Amino acid sequence: MIADRLLGLGFVLVGAVAAWSAWNLVVPFAADPLGPTPFPVTVALILMVCGGLLVINPTHRFEPIERKFAPPLMVVAMLAYALLMEPLGFMPATALLALAIALLFGARILFAAAVAVITAVTLWVLFDKILDLPLPKGILPL
Repeated sequence: MIADRLLGLGFVLVGAVAAWSAWNLVVPFAADPLGPTPFPVTVALILMVCGGLLVINPTHRFEPIERKFAPPLMVVAMLAYALLMEPLGFMPATALLALAIALLFGARILFAAAVAVITAVTLWVLFDKILDLPLPKGILPL
């Protein structure tokens, strides 16, 4: 329990540093009047809220013995995501990450696959089409 609270406190501190750092971003050529600040600040605030909730009410989501390796496997999945993003592209790499996380949380394979596809497509539309961020194309001709 104390380890969960310390982890939550660490999330709050990392989020605060990230928000402070993002708030000071200056890009002289940005066409957007808000600049590059809102997205990283929002992510940092979400991290701080989640960390605060963990400090207030620590819970053990991985108590069953069959899930005791889930947290380190999630770290491995995220590292694989970072390594596969460029060669596979955003959408396949994101789908694989979402599939892995859903399975680690105990989802059935068909549900996990559906969540993976929906997550990848939704994030691609959000980042590529709506926010107009350049994403790695990889193996899909998008």
